[in-house]
Amino acid sequence: MDNENNLEWLQPQLFNRFKKNLQHGQLAHAYLFEGVPGVGKKEMAIWLSQAIFCLEPEDGLPCGKCQNCTRILEHQHPDVTELAPDGLSIKVDQVRELKTEFSKSGVEGRQKVFIVEDVEKMTVGAANSLLKFLEEPEGTVVAFLLTTAKQKILPTILSRCQLVHFSPLSKRMLLTELKKLEISEKQGALLVHLTNSLESAVEMNRNEWFN
Repeated sequence: MDNENNLEWLQPQLFNRFKKNLQHGQLAHAYLFEGVPGVGKKEMAIWLSQAIFCLEPEDGLPCGKCQNCTRILEHQHPDVTELAPDGLSIKVDQVRELKTEFSKSGVEGRQKVFIVEDVEKMTVGAANSLLKFLEEPEGTVVAFLLTTAKQKILPTILSRCQLVHFSPLSKRMLLTELKKLEISEKQGALLVHLTNSLESAVEMNRNEWFN
């Protein structure tokens, strides 16, 4: 299943909402995607990044096949920067590097995108540094911040972003995703009653105590 079809399956309502936003050219400059792991937050950020840089958009939507769409999917586009915790936290040096990267003009234009995973794991210094960046971006920047714990994020950062809630998977959808990972139907039926998170279900299934 490609990224677009996967999103349509995981988050049909959000996918349709963002489709309309793209078709009307209405993307915000900063989003906070929040929800449990495995519900399509990163996939949505990647798909929207493709829409921003696509060379052959179809009615505002990414074609998924051009050079830019392919490079973004493979995490190789020079103007799409992805940031994740280094160890247990996102440190101020990582945000400084991100800002340095963005102070250069875009490699292939003025537009730049950054995707920050587990943004709740930022140190206070990193969060304050990111806040300044969100308040005074250099050039044309779109930020996608991803979190599973919105309550741990500085209110000042929350106020700068458009909050988007990703719904947990239904038991039926979670069971389908577990089957794709070759987890038996019997195990899957038990797991979907213990958690609504795909990542947690997979971790539980690996645990000796569960088996």
